[in-house]
Amino acid sequence: MQLVIDTRLPGGVRRITLNRPEAKNAFDAEMMQAISQSFRDAAKDPETRVVVLSGAGSHFCAGGDIEWMKETLAASQMLKRERAQAVSDMLGSVHALPQPLVAEVRGAAMGGGFGLVCCADFVVADSGAKFALSETRLGIVPAAISPYVVAALGVRRANRLALAGTLIDAQEAKELGLATHVAAPGGTAEAVDSLLHELLCSATGAQRLTKALFRQMASPVSDERNAALAVEALVNAWNQQEAIAGLDAFLNKAAPPWRA
Repeated sequence: MQLVIDTRLPGGVRRITLNRPEAKNAFDAEMMQAISQSFRDAAKDPETRVVVLSGAGSHFCAGGDIEWMKETLAASQMLKRERAQAVSDMLGSVHALPQPLVAEVRGAAMGGGFGLVCCADFVVADSGAKFALSETRLGIVPAAISPYVVAALGVRRANRLALAGTLIDAQEAKELGLATHVAAPGGTAEAVDSLLHELLCSATGAQRLTKALFRQMASPVSDERNAALAVEALVNAWNQQEAIAGLDAFLNKAAPPWRA
């Protein structure tokens, strides 16, 4: 099965669709590689003016595949580091896209899926969409996505969601500045089309230069330094006993040991 569907549409629009609907589009190693390749290809394509990221089926992305994460916890330090770097590289390829990126969110955007949303320049959410930084409830850490979450939300808002693993709806996501548009039920396609019409009225070169400039203005430290810190934090998190207990509890539909 094609894990990522990369479609070129008229007018310089490119749609990248996560395609594991049976797993709520959760990503494993193979899917991360496909995501990275699609975004690197789009970044180099002079004909691509805008990219739309969406999920097949009823959900956007549930984050990292639980079985893949559990397998990682039992792996060697070297493999943990390689996998942490792969997650970081995938997110980096999405974040580095020079063209405007629109995330079309239906259903759940959890964990790493939340991180993908934070990499987008525009987020069009269905009114029924749900967002969560759920890692701490599983005994793990939102490490690889942290540079993008903090950039999108700021430290206090990121803490509010991450430390409690709070589930929020689309309207609250808009109030927090995460979602830029909230569409009526089933109306995300129309809302995305309207936004694309606006974006395609601007000059492509000017858009790219502006996006790069604003990102530099907002970054007190280098993207490379933040990414390196995130990789180290993810490796450390995967070495904690809480992570093993949390994922086991999730897979067995049981309460983790720290749950009150």
